[in-house]
Amino acid sequence: MMGLIGRKLGMTQIFDDTGKQIPVTAIKVGPCTVLEIKNKDTHGYNAIKIGFENLKEKNFNSPLHGYFDSLNSNLKSSNSTLTITPKAIIREFRVDENEIDAEVGQDLTVSYFDNIKFVDVVGKTKGRGFSGMVKKFNAKRGRMTHGSKFHRGMGGTAMREEPGRVYPFKKMPGHLGNEKITVQNLEIVKILKDENVILVKGAIPGGKNNLVLVKKAVKRS
Repeated sequence: MMGLIGRKLGMTQIFDDTGKQIPVTAIKVGPCTVLEIKNKDTHGYNAIKIGFENLKEKNFNSPLHGYFDSLNSNLKSSNSTLTITPKAIIREFRVDENEIDAEVGQDLTVSYFDNIKFVDVVGKTKGRGFSGMVKKFNAKRGRMTHGSKFHRGMGGTAMREEPGRVYPFKKMPGHLGNEKITVQNLEIVKILKDENVILVKGAIPGGKNNLVLVKKAVKRS
């Protein structure tokens, strides 16, 4: 499913015509440059590869230099007037053959969502580091008084001589957050074309300035 790359700006609220408050997340989407268009004949599958945000010169290494030089030479050989500026973030979207409605070097803006009402947003949650049972799984803690030495510990793992081991997937303290999450069926409340910003109803993963992928909703049209 085709989509665009963006960054989470934060949350705010707007009011509809009846005065009802709507919590929304502002996402700056694009502009994203089309880097490659892959088809089933040459690559075995249909996809569009896009780039987001210009690459800083200090990060412009030899492999990237060769990649973007080849893209621009291909454009020049096809008599195109477009050029591609090196991009910092590159993502590929698998698409159907009838979804390929772009050309290499073209900039895709927030206007892509003009006829789309619901989107899926993919992002990474905030990292919480190594967390205990109470924080990670909302486990009940022990008493804090009367001489108890068990406060926020894990407790037993319900194992004995047989089977003599802890089963896989047992809830235990460990790393929390920094996971890829997809929030589905978020309604587009407003599109601010001058700023390349969309307002979606509800919350999305991650903190301010977090990188996200915004795609047309799979389960709703």
